[in-house]
Amino acid sequence: MAFSLARYNFFLSLKLIEALVEKGMKYIVLCPGSRSGPLALAAASVSKRFELRLLTSIDERSAAFLALGISAANGKATGVITTSGSAVANLLPAAVEADRSCHPLLFLTADRPLRLKECGANQSVNQEDFLKSVCRHYEESPKEGIHKITKERFTTLVEESWDRAHKTPGPVHINISFEEPLNPSLIDQREVLDKCKVDEFLIDKGNFDSGEKSGKVSNKVLKILDPSSLGIVIVGPWRGRPNQLDTFRNALKRWHDLTGWPIIADPLSGITNKQKGLLLNWEFLLSIGLLSFTEEIQVLRLGPLPSSRELLLWLGNYKTQLLVTEGDNRNLDPLGVAIQFSEGFSLWSKTFIESFYSKPSVCKNTKILLLIKKLSKYDLLIDSWLDRKLSLKGKITEPSLARWLPRLLPNSVPVMLAASSPIRDWMIYSGKGSYSRRCFGFRGASGIDGTLSLGMGMSIVMGKMVLVTGDLALLHDTNGWLFSKNINTSLVVIMIDNNGGGIFNQLNINQIQEGDFKEIFTMPQRVCPLTLAKAYGVAYRQVACLEDLEFAIEWGISLSSNVLIRVCTNSSEDHELRVSLRNDLKKHFHFSSQKFCK
Repeated sequence: MAFSLARYNFFLSLKLIEALVEKGMKYIVLCPGSRSGPLALAAASVSKRFELRLLTSIDERSAAFLALGISAANGKATGVITTSGSAVANLLPAAVEADRSCHPLLFLTADRPLRLKECGANQSVNQEDFLKSVCRHYEESPKEGIHKITKERFTTLVEESWDRAHKTPGPVHINISFEEPLNPSLIDQREVLDKCKVDEFLIDKGNFDSGEKSGKVSNKVLKILDPSSLGIVIVGPWRGRPNQLDTFRNALKRWHDLTGWPIIADPLSGITNKQKGLLLNWEFLLSIGLLSFTEEIQVLRLGPLPSSRELLLWLGNYKTQLLVTEGDNRNLDPLGVAIQFSEGFSLWSKTFIESFYSKPSVCKNTKILLLIKKLSKYDLLIDSWLDRKLSLKGKITEPSLARWLPRLLPNSVPVMLAASSPIRDWMIYSGKGSYSRRCFGFRGASGIDGTLSLGMGMSIVMGKMVLVTGDLALLHDTNGWLFSKNINTSLVVIMIDNNGGGIFNQLNINQIQEGDFKEIFTMPQRVCPLTLAKAYGVAYRQVACLEDLEFAIEWGISLSSNVLIRVCTNSSEDHELRVSLRNDLKKHFHFSSQKFCK
């Protein structure tokens, strides 16, 4: 049968789970994630044949302890499936206990392929090292991806892992790299389940190369940009020290004064809406093709990239890129094309700009000035269109919430955005409100664990603060409310309740041959967050419509204690809204831009 990489990932995941079940595994605890999608689908399929009991948990830490209790009761290793990043780190507490109490436990962790390691790619960490200090044994797939594995290596991986978990009982870690695409189609799932064959290990693995290469680049070349030619600035999340931010902002202002280059900025960048040349709706400008250029342009990247797939794909078109970081000398270029300078933008720009001020001003390049004027008008057009489409009335949606929250909140109140849908929606839909205050987020490993506790900690230092989070992220760290009794915090938590991991509706994998999408991906929970808040002594309020949002925010801000404001949304409808907004804008903008060009 014909093959695709997504299909082969699923096939190998299925064979792995089946082999472990044949060895004696009776239970697997599954945690939510995207990179672990092939393992999730495989575990669901095997469980439907009554060979395996599949349990789900939104919290990797509690999932590992649940598995440990099962193993202690039946004497067989229980599996725990997690996605990549900080999810793996959360397994450590239970691994320590399994080691000391001598109970078998088997961790199956999904990982990024080698090409995405040590280059600043999202959610890529050295997770292969996290559990080694307490595990009986460590196994891994080929680092390029499990699709490169041989039949002999596959057999050894299963045999060694199971035997070492039981010989001197304790935890064992299997780290499995998956290359994209991750999720097989419904047809692929059916055919793999109907007629998967062992001899499919003999497929030429070279057919699955993605074509993308990673590589080390020198950080010694500083002067590769020509300020008199066309370019663009991309400002990622701020990773410098707080007391360096004003200097960074001033350096960016001087660079724009010199070059006139348009600026794309992440909401976490620390840039204010006073910065000239700032494109507020750059995600939409990218998606409708208005940032496509017929000639090579220069790219100045400041810090890690924003979490935007559109931007990542767009950047792959341009070779002249300079990446400047604030003291972080690790490779932060997942594209492998940028020259990296790691000693800070202020130092680089000061040295660079001084060499040009003795020459005639270069920001009068007619082409650049016309481009800025054109893009600014398009940006305003999109902004007014979004205001009409996402007006402050009626049913609450996640895009409308991201649109209006930054306008309704006092500019003096900083915001922390959870590392899931909130930060992505804020980046796309908030427009001019995105840079009206400092926004914080923790996207180093892009996990949802500890979200509430992180907000509490920031509130100790910063005083009144707002946390925008999803329901699973809040439930994941519910005991963060316990800090309310012991420390002086004033955190307004705006919880988007979409009945589970709504972001997974954007995976486009709603068709599953065996297993239930909600059960193995979104994982809705039968927990009332308002009742939980009451149990912890936290004031709370439910908001039913957008018209009531402003009053609820004023109420929350007025209190000196921690509060919870709950808004309910429909993740499936919101996903359709996101898609329709992009499609409608393309149609509308084609008409409007033709009218504008006249």
